[in-house]
Amino acid sequence: MNEKTTKPSKLKKILTITGISILVLLLIFPFALDAYLKRKLPDLINDKTPYHLTLDKFNLSLFSGNLNAENLVINNKNKKDSTVTQINGTVKELKIEDFSIWKAIFNKTYKAKDVVLIDPNISVVFAPKKDKKNKEKKKIDIALENIIVSNGNVKIKSHKGKTLFNGQNINIKLTNIKQSDDASKIPLAFEEFKIDAQNVVVTANEFYEINAKKISAKNKTLNILGFHLDPIQNPKNYNAKNIFDFSAEELMAKNFVISQDSLIVDQIDFVKPDLKVTSTGKKTVEKKVAKEKEMNLKIGLKNINFNRGKILVLQSNLQKTASIDNFNFKLSNIVFDKNTVKEKIPFQFTNHNIEAENIYLKTDELQALRIGKIKSENQDISIENFEMIPLGKSIHKDIIEIKTNKILIIKNQSKYIGQQLNLNFAGIDVMNPKIKIYSAKHKSQTKKKTASTPDFKALIGKLNISNGTFKQISEGKEKLSVGKFDINLNEIKSDKNIAKEDFPFTIKNRLITAKTINLDAGKHYKLKLASLKNSGKQTDLQNLEFLPKYSRDGFSKVIAKQEDLYTIRTKHISITDKDSKIGKNTAINLDKIIIDNLHCNIYHDLAPPEDYSVRYLFGKKLRDVKFPLFVNQIQLRNSGLVYEENAVNANKPGKLTFDDFNATINNVNNAKIKGLPTLVSVDANFKFYGTAPTTATWKFDVKDLNDKYKIAGNIQKLSADNVNLFVRPYLNVTLDGKIDYVKFDYYGSNAGIAGKFYFKYKDMYVNFLNKKNGKERKILSTVANWFVRNESTGEPEHVKIEKKRDPEKSFFNMVWQGIMEGLKKYVI
Repeated sequence: MNEKTTKPSKLKKILTITGISILVLLLIFPFALDAYLKRKLPDLINDKTPYHLTLDKFNLSLFSGNLNAENLVINNKNKKDSTVTQINGTVKELKIEDFSIWKAIFNKTYKAKDVVLIDPNISVVFAPKKDKKNKEKKKIDIALENIIVSNGNVKIKSHKGKTLFNGQNINIKLTNIKQSDDASKIPLAFEEFKIDAQNVVVTANEFYEINAKKISAKNKTLNILGFHLDPIQNPKNYNAKNIFDFSAEELMAKNFVISQDSLIVDQIDFVKPDLKVTSTGKKTVEKKVAKEKEMNLKIGLKNINFNRGKILVLQSNLQKTASIDNFNFKLSNIVFDKNTVKEKIPFQFTNHNIEAENIYLKTDELQALRIGKIKSENQDISIENFEMIPLGKSIHKDIIEIKTNKILIIKNQSKYIGQQLNLNFAGIDVMNPKIKIYSAKHKSQTKKKTASTPDFKALIGKLNISNGTFKQISEGKEKLSVGKFDINLNEIKSDKNIAKEDFPFTIKNRLITAKTINLDAGKHYKLKLASLKNSGKQTDLQNLEFLPKYSRDGFSKVIAKQEDLYTIRTKHISITDKDSKIGKNTAINLDKIIIDNLHCNIYHDLAPPEDYSVRYLFGKKLRDVKFPLFVNQIQLRNSGLVYEENAVNANKPGKLTFDDFNATINNVNNAKIKGLPTLVSVDANFKFYGTAPTTATWKFDVKDLNDKYKIAGNIQKLSADNVNLFVRPYLNVTLDGKIDYVKFDYYGSNAGIAGKFYFKYKDMYVNFLNKKNGKERKILSTVANWFVRNESTGEPEHVKIEKKRDPEKSFFNMVWQGIMEGLKKYVI
């Protein structure tokens, strides 16, 4: 009985003692481990790691999670072993508060409320990365609520000796730190953000380094002195078209708030920013395909200012491509978020203010732009002393030189809507432009690559160009000059569809005026125009002159074959357009041309060798015009025409004069516009030789490939003295007597002329002349006049003429030969 009772009591006693022992051990173990770590942690680090650690004081509490160490000194045992990260430095004091040691040991979760480093002076050189292709990297959870660093000096380098980070006199205070794993948000946010550091160097990546002489951030204000984004490699190593070198004397950000979802800043100022962009010379670069992530971050800047900045852009050979010597740039209410980032311009803003001086832009090897000053405030842009300057000469490309005092762009409301560019200006004013074009002698016939038209819309309320001058120069000689021109265009519109048309924009109305126009009209002529005015459908020309460059004798010496010499002057030409188009598909469709006071002199010298080339009639000449042409009516008013021929061995040139010339020409065309008439008709009246009233009609159909025509004329009261002006040089005869009228009714084609000729005269006498000295051959004259009918009585019968055309002579020569043939049949 007693034995049975004793055994359970012993077992109970043993179990009780064992339980109490375990409990005591559990209670004592943390204190024992705490005491052990205090004594042995530095030794463990020294024994189990490649580093040697010494410290003066070390306290650790497993219960509170507080750690404190003073005068820490750490360095590598083997300083020559580059496979191990080299850490050398000292820390006066290290404090960690509320550190969860058990989670750090068992879960690799490192969390603490405060981390404080006092007077750290650390130098780190990273070892080369080990190959971990087949090892999954376990994520380490680190969460620090507050970080404080006081008076630190840190140097961090890569295993190749490249500086990754360098900073002196570093003071950091970050409180209430919040982290985010979302890559679309800011990874860290702070309640209080305070940093002071000097001589900071940060390697952004393998190509760029960031330097700052001093960084100060406190009370939601950031100030950086001596900021520099510095490229650190040879240009050929960059997988980019351009390399950027950016510095600023001072960078200031005021009242900024950082959260996980946003960065809001009241104002950012850059003082003396200096941007240098250098081309690598690479036309294409390798694009790295990255997985796109939806942005879930908002950046808001109330104001951003660039003060007294500079920009320099260089080619790969270090030649200057663009530069700005001094600029000030301000933007207000900038927003960058998940919506704006999808637009062409990835941010929005409300107001802007830009000033820039001494701007240079090299457009190509032969041209550059230079601007004295540009100013843009909100919606208005002012450009002063704009110049397009030549950088050289070329025989294959036109070179342009432009100088203008001022350009004003009014109410600029241009913006992107989605991917579409909307250009919108209330007006553009260009003042006093001086334009010169140096034309190429042999322009290159290079095929232009057809590029897709960008999606855009353009609306310009008005374009005014005032008091401009223009010159075109070719091979050192002035080919065209305009003494003064003004252009006023209203409601200019364009878009990607209109841009494909012959004329890439539309205009509601326009007014273009020009004065003192001089044009080199070719090898032998020059054209002068006192003034030009175009107001859309209406064009007016004042005092147009088409003048020879040579005297008559001089002209005859420079031509290889016989050729007419023209001298033309007009007082006024009025052109009324109907539906003309200029461009790739040019078509001239005019309603009316009125030419007032046209005076034309045509001189033909028979001394040079005769031109045996085929002369085409007007129908053929019109058909050969390449673009569609139709002029409903041409009116000649109060005009005059003189034709002179200087025959070989003639004492004086032959002369035809047409005074008080008036004509109406209908349907001038080349049969290339469907539905419009092709029959050209001419009705003219004038005074032949200034005294003989004359009427003439002429008709031909341009469609007729045989160039058939009809021409009729009636000359009244023609003086024999006037007839002698042209008869004498060619027939070596003169006529005496009175002529009542000359009539002809001819028809023909490109093969010749035929028809009826009427001639009424009295007291007619023929005088034959000596070809050498021009004196009368009296005996021959007397004998000849026995056979001449010296008077036509009553209404004369017509004579029929028929003459084959000489294809080397003009149409009017053929008509004149028809008249001379009729005179021969009547008189002789």
